[in-house]
Amino acid sequence: MPHTFSFQETLPKLPVPDLKETCAIYLQSLVPLLSPAQFEETEKIVREFESSALAHSLQQRLLDIEKSSTYNWLEETFWIKKAYLEWRNCLMVNSNWYTLGKDDITHPKVLLETPLNAVKSGEFTHYQIRRAAHLIVGGVEYKNIIQSGTLPIEMLRGNQAQCMHQYRRIFGVTRIPMPHCDSVLQHDPSKYSHITVLVRDQVFRLDTCDGQVLKTVDAIEKELLDIVGYVQHLKTPEAPISLLTSWHRDSWAVARNHLLALDPSNRESTDIIEQSLFTVSLDDHTQGNDLSLQAKTIMCGHQGIGNGHNRWYDKCINLVIENNGKCAISGEHSPLDALTASYVLDHMLKEPCPGPLNPQVVKGALSNVHHLKWKIDATLEKALVEAQTVADVVAADSDVGVLIFNDYGSSWVKKNARIPPDAFYQMAIQLAYYRSHRRFTATYESSSTRKYSHGRTETIRSCTTDSIRFVEAMENKNAENSIKYNLLVKAANTHRDNSIRASDGHGCDRHLLALSLLNADHEMLSEDGQMKKVLVHPIFKDPSFSQSQQWLLSTSSLHAGVRLMGSGFGAVYPDGYGINYMPDSHVVKFGIESKCNAKSLSTANFMKNLTCALRDMRDMCDQNSKEMVKANL
Repeated sequence: MPHTFSFQETLPKLPVPDLKETCAIYLQSLVPLLSPAQFEETEKIVREFESSALAHSLQQRLLDIEKSSTYNWLEETFWIKKAYLEWRNCLMVNSNWYTLGKDDITHPKVLLETPLNAVKSGEFTHYQIRRAAHLIVGGVEYKNIIQSGTLPIEMLRGNQAQCMHQYRRIFGVTRIPMPHCDSVLQHDPSKYSHITVLVRDQVFRLDTCDGQVLKTVDAIEKELLDIVGYVQHLKTPEAPISLLTSWHRDSWAVARNHLLALDPSNRESTDIIEQSLFTVSLDDHTQGNDLSLQAKTIMCGHQGIGNGHNRWYDKCINLVIENNGKCAISGEHSPLDALTASYVLDHMLKEPCPGPLNPQVVKGALSNVHHLKWKIDATLEKALVEAQTVADVVAADSDVGVLIFNDYGSSWVKKNARIPPDAFYQMAIQLAYYRSHRRFTATYESSSTRKYSHGRTETIRSCTTDSIRFVEAMENKNAENSIKYNLLVKAANTHRDNSIRASDGHGCDRHLLALSLLNADHEMLSEDGQMKKVLVHPIFKDPSFSQSQQWLLSTSSLHAGVRLMGSGFGAVYPDGYGINYMPDSHVVKFGIESKCNAKSLSTANFMKNLTCALRDMRDMCDQNSKEMVKANL
């Protein structure tokens, strides 16, 4: 088997799209969003830009950037900063993603009862600690698999290797708050073997190895029990510094700088956290079996202590285990995409948790542990109060839901509907949105560009003229099923073509982003040979440019995730929806987040509309098939 990273040097670099091609794709994407008069005005602007000396000058500058880039012109020069690191909003809800794990087949049934009587808020269970130890071992094993180069290379159809670079960005990675623009700090995971454990906002170092040998589940379980016992007997807890990681990025940057300048011991503590492979949060609380409430816990922090608590939102991977044994991971988005990170949890859950499986409450003893200390002052105390206020506002505004749609899955879509599954689910989302708001909106779907070196994503603009025609037909009671089905096929084919083009790096959004950023400081020679700073071209000030990127529907999909129970992220706009879906053969798991905003439907009601859309599309396809059979008799 080839080494995990053996094909990296053979991967092509992300191409710079042709200027004319980008303008054509952009214009085509605007047709369903603009009135004829708006489109006519925008088309004039785009055509003028396409033929202008400025556009060609910007394109040549971008081509030079591409030629001088080591791996990927988009990632190295534009994307990570603009999409993530310059974003100043709180990571909690707004940027970080979550993925829920399935209950173990060995899970003590008493911990899954509703109502839950076996454990109360403020208590830990032995099974929780046992499962946490098991998952930690699985996580470090996965790190070792990556380091050894034995993780299989992910291949596309046609035996084409995908870029595996993101797997180097999982362990030992932390986002560092900085004024105006954060940075990403990566420590060599081969040099560190410890993890960070958070219990009731107290932070601990736990070494996962004895020398170079990974500790057993039993050994790590004992150390976790020691930490829990220590916290249970702790009379004077340290300040909940982890809460600050949920704060506005500029505020956290100033507070962190103050923390580090206050006392050298604070730098020692943050170094331990940032060098750790990942963080583990043991919550002495649970929301029970409700997946939507569990998602809220993972996104918004320990719900028994308060929003933003018992998480280190800056870490790339944060494993969370509730006191009933339910588990999930959340993570910081800038180093890698959630799809890649989800395989960490998938591997952790690969083997059942070994016994003993004791559901009893932990009554720990005082033990020696590595408890990280903080020196704080009145300034930081005030910062913690302000951070709590912000966390409460963000959490109160977040309406999180998980929909397990098990009427059918991708097997039925492929066999009966004969539609590419992703296109089918995107059309269902379009139909659900229209039924919710009686209008259409710009829709973002991420498409992987990992066929290229250091590739991340490109935008699929899922709202098209063909998708609108399909939705309108579905809402027309007089339209025949054959017409509805044919329009679904046409819309799906258009979506498939757009998806292929995006994965080839030929969408319009990343290209236009780069050109607009270059335009901001671009200079050209005037007719008399003088250097002259150019004005921003009207294409980038045109209301249609911003309108077409107001992603009120922000969507993405993950793998089937047979050991996972859903994944999600926050809506991009106050009146929008963040939607992730995991399509399996017989079930589709949706994670949806919206804001408590009068302009958006509640997540629960949107999920009802999505469920109805999926059922109506199935019924239409089945009815059309029956009518076709009858017509051929």
